[in-house]
Amino acid sequence: MGVDFIIIFENLSGKKKKEIEKEFESLKGFNDWACFSFEKKKYVSWLCAPRYFWPEDHPEIWESLRKFLVRVRNFLGGGKIYLGNDVIDYCTPSDTPKRWKFHFPFLVEEEWLKEPKDPDLVKIKELEKVHW
Repeated sequence: MGVDFIIIFENLSGKKKKEIEKEFESLKGFNDWACFSFEKKKYVSWLCAPRYFWPEDHPEIWESLRKFLVRVRNFLGGGKIYLGNDVIDYCTPSDTPKRWKFHFPFLVEEEWLKEPKDPDLVKIKELEKVHW
């Protein structure tokens, strides 16, 4: 077993689970989402997120994931994205053990979501380099 990403999107558009699954049905086997509310806002967790890696150390893998994150974010209304790992973070408040308080992973900075300037990174396809 390895460490997986925890990826939570702010759901500004209020999309439902079925709408999200339909939009991303090409994921085949990795198309599982949890919609939840927390502090009067709506969120979506990607329950089949890939293996964790350090984005700074793996720019090709990050670019492959970044493209997908941006596409999902845009579909959900352009809100925030939170990124963590399943060692210290949980997908939803209901997954969090009762003795702990749910918290969001780190907020992905806008700079990290921008298109890269490196032409070799631009060529990378969405999710082609990530590992499950």
